[in-house]
Amino acid sequence: MSALREHEAALGALARRLCGNQADADDLLQETYERALRAWDRYADRGNLRSWLATIMNNRFIDRCRRARRIPMAESLDERELAAPEPIAPPVWANVTAEQVADALGRIGDEFRAVYELHAAGRSYEEIADALGIPKNTVGTRLIRARRKLKDVLAQRVKPNP
Repeated sequence: MSALREHEAALGALARRLCGNQADADDLLQETYERALRAWDRYADRGNLRSWLATIMNNRFIDRCRRARRIPMAESLDERELAAPEPIAPPVWANVTAEQVADALGRIGDEFRAVYELHAAGRSYEEIADALGIPKNTVGTRLIRARRKLKDVLAQRVKPNP
């Protein structure tokens, strides 16, 4: 139903806050939709649909928590029975030096570098906008582009560890 899908983003965010991870949040959202569809005839456009769906979601989450407390914990495994995890190679960015960052900042363009450096110094968007004489929204756009350009420049210069 399209009426339910209108509120999917807000309900998805609520589910992630409640569950703490995406997989459980997706399950909770699905359970909420199922419960809402079963009870749709009782809703009858009595009020705020998002609020009604959020209440269903909250109640489903509480039910899950209660059920989880009743399920006995799985027995613990001896560490000797577990396989050793595969070693993870350090990310390429672990090899970036301060000199490489400074060089890359010099290559992304003055308008992007200025916004990036002010933001890195802890200045707010409003302060950056005032200092540079540009709109606040432009600060956000330039910061996104500066990060992207910086990443591209650094990716060309930084080599992964063998």
